[in-house]
Amino acid sequence: MTGGIACGKSAAADFWRSWGADVLDADHVAHALIAPGGECVEAVAQAFGPAVRTADGGIDRAALGAIVFADAAARERLNRLLHPAVIRRMRAWAENVRREGRLGVAVIPLLFEAGLEKEWDAVVCVASDEETMLARLVGRGLSPAEAQARISSQWPVREKTIRADRVIENNGSLAELEAKCRAVWNDLFEQGE
Repeated sequence: MTGGIACGKSAAADFWRSWGADVLDADHVAHALIAPGGECVEAVAQAFGPAVRTADGGIDRAALGAIVFADAAARERLNRLLHPAVIRRMRAWAENVRREGRLGVAVIPLLFEAGLEKEWDAVVCVASDEETMLARLVGRGLSPAEAQARISSQWPVREKTIRADRVIENNGSLAELEAKCRAVWNDLFEQGE
């Protein structure tokens, strides 16, 4: 599952989890890698300086975010540090899910950007229009400029929808999202993908 920031990937994944899917979110994996004791803390701290360290030994995600969403080169540097470890963990999880015959959903916001789309049985894109994405991000406490910078840091959602196998449009209510998620869930299950 992929899509743009603030498109509802987590909400969609929560529905699928409640219906029996094993879900792993790449963002959660990345957060664990820079939490106190995380595998990538030292590398990130060395790359971005002491201002991104927290008192408990982790990385201050807000401080790091302010840097990387304002500077494409810094964002690329962070991706080079985190992506290999995130991808390694996601692949190990997927291998385990397949071996055990379970239904798994990997939530990977940068799936296409990282060139990982061929590794999955099906790609579902959760998509919203930019106005909705901006409103959701501002509702989370970002300024309009910060929200726009985060949206601009990813591929356009339209490009992701073109490449995906299934698309869930999410510009409405949570109930509407649930119904659309159920329809795609049923389609994937019936298709045996």
